[in-house]
Amino acid sequence: MIALTMLFLVLQGVQVVASGKRRQVDTHSNRGMSYLKIGWNWIRLAITHQWKIQVYRCLSSLHDPQPALASKRQHNDSFEREFTVLRRFPAS
Repeated sequence: MIALTMLFLVLQGVQVVASGKRRQVDTHSNRGMSYLKIGWNWIRLAITHQWKIQVYRCLSSLHDPQPALASKRQHNDSFEREFTVLRRFPAS
């Protein structure tokens, strides 16, 4: 039951973002909420305003239009990472 509830909330969160209504439930300037939390807040808002709650049955495979950022520092650090390609495994 918990897994189905979580799936339902994630589906709601994805739909809120896709419909451009994320700002109503995620006012944080960095967009720090997960789809689960966005869905939870949307359901709470819908119940408060007595809106009809729609049930969505599929997840989109498109890229996230507004990805969540944990922090500005973490986002900036991701551009500074360097990787080295190894052609063979080093001897240990």
